[in-house]
Amino acid sequence: MSVVSSGDDWNMSEVNLTMLQLKFKVPINQVEVVSMYSFSNKNLEKAISGITAKLGIPLDKNLQKEYQDGKHPTLLSYEKVEKASIQIPVIQKYMIGAQTNLNQPCNYYDIFRLCRHVILIQILDTALTTILKKTKNFEPRLDRLCREREYDDFESVLYEIVVAANYCLCAEIKDVEFLPEESVLSPDLGILTNAGEAFVECKKFDRSVDISHGLRNIVRNKVQVVIHTFRKMGKSAVLDISFHKHPDSVSDDKIENLSIESLKVGTPIIDPDITVSVSPLSYEKLDTYTLYPSPKYFWERYKYRERGEWFGIVLSMYAKRARHINTINLPEELMSTWLDDVEWECAVKWKITDHKILWQHKRLGYDLLFKGLSQLQSESTNTVLHTWFERDYAIGHRQNEMLDFFGRIKSAARDIFAWIIFNETCFDVSPEGRYDLIENAHIVRGPGALSSSPMVTCVFTQPDERTRKLAEFGIGHEMPDIDQLFK
Repeated sequence: MSVVSSGDDWNMSEVNLTMLQLKFKVPINQVEVVSMYSFSNKNLEKAISGITAKLGIPLDKNLQKEYQDGKHPTLLSYEKVEKASIQIPVIQKYMIGAQTNLNQPCNYYDIFRLCRHVILIQILDTALTTILKKTKNFEPRLDRLCREREYDDFESVLYEIVVAANYCLCAEIKDVEFLPEESVLSPDLGILTNAGEAFVECKKFDRSVDISHGLRNIVRNKVQVVIHTFRKMGKSAVLDISFHKHPDSVSDDKIENLSIESLKVGTPIIDPDITVSVSPLSYEKLDTYTLYPSPKYFWERYKYRERGEWFGIVLSMYAKRARHINTINLPEELMSTWLDDVEWECAVKWKITDHKILWQHKRLGYDLLFKGLSQLQSESTNTVLHTWFERDYAIGHRQNEMLDFFGRIKSAARDIFAWIIFNETCFDVSPEGRYDLIENAHIVRGPGALSSSPMVTCVFTQPDERTRKLAEFGIGHEMPDIDQLFK
């Protein structure tokens, strides 16, 4: 194993056997889960009923049906992107999302949002089973889990529970206790091991930062002029736009003019500010009701995947929506996620190439990390900081950012800890409808470490034979597309 830094007290381990894919096959009219790890419809049903029993929260069947019928399309929306029309605890949103995945076919089926709900609801149920049996003072955490109404806050508590459950399963650990949250300097977990006492703090970065949300809104507004122009022309098309400077400094007219030019000449148009490539879309009759938005339609029609190079996609279409038989007698204004026919459509795929803007998206909030180290140091030096963040495929890994943080704590030499574990996750839905979770654990060994390796690395997944080798710190194992594993 190579050592990134010199010295006996500080080193950064290469990624430790830390990636696993959970495979969920989702056909159009049913949900059939296929995995060597025994995820199935039966297990998903068990997770929903298990959480209902453990937390005393029944599934709201009326709201469930209304959501599936399309009455509340924003119910499961992430608050930083779109406010939900109804405010309910997030735990209920998770159960409704997971149950919707089981209730196919239904009129409203947001496969992208349900990916997260289906995967994490099963992980949470398993973790709850463990902490109820093997931890102390879990009641306050469960109270928070039941009442949180925003996704980031809820998932922070979920993370603590999942991390605690993983420590409970370690043979060398005798006792795991959730510590009171009254003090801002208190760690999350106290652990009694064969070697003595240790402490764990869990920090979760928000799924989306304000700069990401703001940039998406800017691009969406910027491309409305060209979308409107293509609509007036009656031209369906896919526009690939690369911004070489901040989108706010590129005029709407330039985007429109270069896009029309690319359409006419049939080649990309390269400008110092942007590069535009336009591909016409011909009309295609839909042979059956087609889920939209969906990874299958996005890939086959637009060559767009969330697991790809593009930061986002802006969509517009004239289409006839299909209605499933279970909503045939319900009001017409219900939202449907199924297409019957598409008369016109325009998709704008966009990305940023400016390195300064990319850095703003990739940078980690060091204040959160230093806060976690301070909370731990108030108790002991035999401590572990677990940090959960999500990788955006478009901006790639955060190796440089983690190396920068490592350099700062090493040069400052004031934070004494045993381990920092970066739990990095990627959620995705494949074109064939498989839900995918990939986890990397990037490990920093501190001067307080009493062993050669940490007790817990991955917390959402378990390693398999493909990930039992070390990989480069901050990057991890390059996993194949999940659909390739089924061919």
